[in-house]
Amino acid sequence: MAKTIPAILVTCVLFAAPAVADDAKDAKYVKLVHADTSKVLAVADNSEDAGAKTVLAKDDGSKAQQWQLVKDGDHLKIVNRKTGKVLDVEEASADEGASIIQWDDKDEGTENQRWSWEGKDKDRRLKSKSSNLVLDIGDNNMIVQKKADDKAKSQLWKVVDIKD
Repeated sequence: MAKTIPAILVTCVLFAAPAVADDAKDAKYVKLVHADTSKVLAVADNSEDAGAKTVLAKDDGSKAQQWQLVKDGDHLKIVNRKTGKVLDVEEASADEGASIIQWDDKDEGTENQRWSWEGKDKDRRLKSKSSNLVLDIGDNNMIVQKKADDKAKSQLWKVVDIKD
């Protein structure tokens, strides 16, 4: 009996592991393309670090430029394909110009990691749940949050599916 339990556990782990891999393989990833420049939302220097800034970058096809949009109630969690970290308003700031970073997905206090689309066209604004500000382009192509402005082309994004 004592040898049977470990054997059953090993068998369960062996059969469960491929199911996790299959889920990840079937995940849908997208590029968030800046409508005005056709550049993409990316993690600076393809960093894997929590706190790494997000930037507007030339599309190089890297996984650091690919995102999964995960429904969370009325909002989205935006997960980076390379790191598994989520799009986050740095320090949960409600200030204009605050940096947008990648951070570990939190269990609580996630409002600065949740987003929604504003607008009905294919080019829309991505709005933070915590600050009600939208993604925009700051100095040196850094992604920041600002007040929504209907005339600001720098705030418009479109979703482009990735075909693996």
